[in-house]
Amino acid sequence: MENNHYEIIQHNDLGRRYTVRFKQYKYNEPIEHTNWRISKNGCGPIAIAIVLASLGYNETPITISKMMLFNEYGFLSEGYYTGINGVSILYCLNKLVKKYNFDIEYEIVKINYKKPELMKDKIIEMIKNGYMAIVNVGPHPNIFANDGHYIVITSLNKDNNEFYICNSYPEGDTQVESIFSYEQIVKEIYKDNFDFLMIRKKL
Repeated sequence: MENNHYEIIQHNDLGRRYTVRFKQYKYNEPIEHTNWRISKNGCGPIAIAIVLASLGYNETPITISKMMLFNEYGFLSEGYYTGINGVSILYCLNKLVKKYNFDIEYEIVKINYKKPELMKDKIIEMIKNGYMAIVNVGPHPNIFANDGHYIVITSLNKDNNEFYICNSYPEGDTQVESIFSYEQIVKEIYKDNFDFLMIRKKL
């Protein structure tokens, strides 16, 4: 893996955690034996790779993409070849945990879009207690991307309970030092997805 395909975001005194930020737009080569490119369709594998690598596991967007794209016999799985969605992220996460016995746990947190404030304290508390969150934003232009995209909430600023995020798109190059409120993120969520896929190492 070339160094320009990722950057290391160091922790800071305000609560930002160590994060491996893979850059989706750098992965322009097709996955072998396919014409599928991470740069075009791979924000799902990138998001999982960001979480796992930041938790200390030796996974990359390429290895995770291959797990999504190919079945156990090495053949392309049509459902995962044409695109990546919330279901396939969970499929891949479960497959990784089973294959490598990763010591992680996850929880899906849904929100009520009419009253999203009801889940605010729970989300903040979970991030404070070691969870990272994969969130699907879009599908229209938003503060994180020009279309639908997965970002990762990595940690919490302890001064104001706002979130540090990891965005694999070019927009993320300027968002490393930024923090975003719960309300800003909820506003951009792709409705009817899993909302917050919370992942951490088991305690």
